[in-house]
Amino acid sequence: MIQPKIIRYRQRLGDVLRCLPACKYLADQGHEVLFDCFEQYHGVFDLVSYAKPLGATPWDAEILDLEVWPEKYADYRKSRKTWTDFVYSHPAIKGADKTNIILDRLDSEKAIGLPNKYNLIAPFGISQGYPRNPIELIQLAVKELGKDNIIILCPPNFQIQGLAVYTAPSVEQMAKAIRDADQFWAINSTPIILASATRRGKESRFWGQKNEWETDNIFEFEGLYRDWETDRKSTRLNSSHLKLSRMPSSA
Repeated sequence: MIQPKIIRYRQRLGDVLRCLPACKYLADQGHEVLFDCFEQYHGVFDLVSYAKPLGATPWDAEILDLEVWPEKYADYRKSRKTWTDFVYSHPAIKGADKTNIILDRLDSEKAIGLPNKYNLIAPFGISQGYPRNPIELIQLAVKELGKDNIIILCPPNFQIQGLAVYTAPSVEQMAKAIRDADQFWAINSTPIILASATRRGKESRFWGQKNEWETDNIFEFEGLYRDWETDRKSTRLNSSHLKLSRMPSSA
């Protein structure tokens, strides 16, 4: 019997998604693949057939601890490798197609609660070494696309005065919302990683990490267009008229 494999990467939804090619590679070799991550990320595994979240640990399983933070973080920064190259240097997954995230159980139904045509802007992220001001990206989208033609992908309980917002209730719904948008703009965060799986060949505009944190950025994929314009003084827009607010959690 082929030994089960457990991939351990508990934190950060985007990084869990970036580990899926490793899962697929091991599954294609005949292994049962279990994934050890926080329960809040288990929805990822509704989208794939080749891995499932860890329940009880099989006695004979091999554990592949791929997690960077915190134990491997200093080595990662020192290596100057991209996140993908650093994580996929593990000997058990070196042969994986590391930039090919396959969501083979994502159906063709539209995301719930969105119109047939829309442009989706994803300006928010966490743990950004080079933080970007979401207001600047939203203002640029308003200027280029028109405020009535955009929807802002927001964390829960967020409102933006005068603009339509959308909070995905699940990873599946977020993937569908990103896939079906006419135009999609994002910073380096989970949404752009989902775009790499669902929008290949379809233009996605991307404002990534810079300087020493550039190695954190999503890998290149067909349709990805890197855009640094919001960093330049000449294109900075007046954000005084845009107000972001968080509703009470009970709302």
